[in-house]
Amino acid sequence: MTIDVLRPPALDRDGTLAPHRFLDTYHREFIEHHRVTGRLNQEQLQALDDDPHFYLEFFAQQLAAACRAWNPEQAVVLTLTLCDVIDTPIVRFDHRWWPHPGQTMATMVRTGAMVAHHNERWRADWNTLAVVCESWHPEEAFAVLGAVTRHRVVARDRVTALQAVGLLP
Repeated sequence: MTIDVLRPPALDRDGTLAPHRFLDTYHREFIEHHRVTGRLNQEQLQALDDDPHFYLEFFAQQLAAACRAWNPEQAVVLTLTLCDVIDTPIVRFDHRWWPHPGQTMATMVRTGAMVAHHNERWRADWNTLAVVCESWHPEEAFAVLGAVTRHRVVARDRVTALQAVGLLP
């Protein structure tokens, strides 16, 4: 896995590397679902089959691609809002999320926009955030869900935690 020396380390409260619980738990099911949809090419599938740890690098690449969709001027506000609204369903995550997790996230964002305290917290453009979520390919949205989950265990202020897990530059 590539290490970005400019990114703060994603350490938990014990000072150890924050785990990738979401990706560790669901990557196999996600990959198997998309093996038959054609979303993943043969080269990606072969690398994922050959190396049991390659999924971390693969989803790090997908996360970087997804984050390029952020408008740099709005990235912090949109990311903070996304993390407030998306309560990553570790226990409830199931096959309904596999086809288009970005669309499911966009629905959650639009629902969150109707809740006053969320809508006023960061002054985000909720429609922009929903459109960005919908624009992600399934593997990118899945990587974002993994990072949203992981940032919650990083022992840093919110923005630094988001940087540490790769959601912000």
